[in-house]
Amino acid sequence: MKISSTEFLNLGHPIDTHRWEVPITADLTGGRGSLFGGAGLAAGIVALEQATDKPVIWATGQYLSIVQQPVTLELEVTLPAVGRNVSQGRVVGHLGDREIITIIGAVGERSDQAAGMWLDCPHADSPDNCETLNRQHETATMHDHVEIRMARGMFGFSGAGTPSGDGRSLLWARMPKVEHDAGALALLRTICRLFWAMRSVRSCIAPVLIIRFATQIDRRQNGCCVRIIWSLLATALAMALCICGVKRVFYWQLQINQ
Repeated sequence: MKISSTEFLNLGHPIDTHRWEVPITADLTGGRGSLFGGAGLAAGIVALEQATDKPVIWATGQYLSIVQQPVTLELEVTLPAVGRNVSQGRVVGHLGDREIITIIGAVGERSDQAAGMWLDCPHADSPDNCETLNRQHETATMHDHVEIRMARGMFGFSGAGTPSGDGRSLLWARMPKVEHDAGALALLRTICRLFWAMRSVRSCIAPVLIIRFATQIDRRQNGCCVRIIWSLLATALAMALCICGVKRVFYWQLQINQ
């Protein structure tokens, strides 16, 4: 049975306030033992959802300071604007007086008769037929909980895959033991900063990471339980300049009815 991203993050809410705690352990770190930025973003999204009891619409994060495990990151949620349907929130993660990460976003939902989808899912070979990305680290990291299959393009400096040359790539990603909820999708999206489609490999980062959740996942359809088994991440790299890049990533869910 899969766990939620709240359980994976071990997010705690010790007292009935807008404060949460995240113990930073090896499972939430990158290859060098520091907090993985996507884990901080995921924790902020989950805290914002819990503080408002509403689903996230969009969120963005700013990673300000590196922090090494083992420590406990404190999260404080503020809601400067609470609306009837949509609320705006901010989450600040800090260690004592030192600010580590800041997340801002909006939560809420309402019926919308104009809702629709005008994008077509790109063609990608089945995950079973795609090359598995194997990454080796000396210690346990968050990457141990993520499985990636290359469908098109290449991944960072790993050498996995083949450069597409047109700025577009496709990969299958999943956290086998974690439900693909909003927090898990934030983790997977952050991994895509190393996801490349160029003819040459470059070191490049995205200065602004904004995640927009177009639709909420309905876990039950036609009386059946819907299980998300893979997420297809379609990346379009618009430009790369100096150390920064601009790209768009679309998620597509591969699901089964149980």
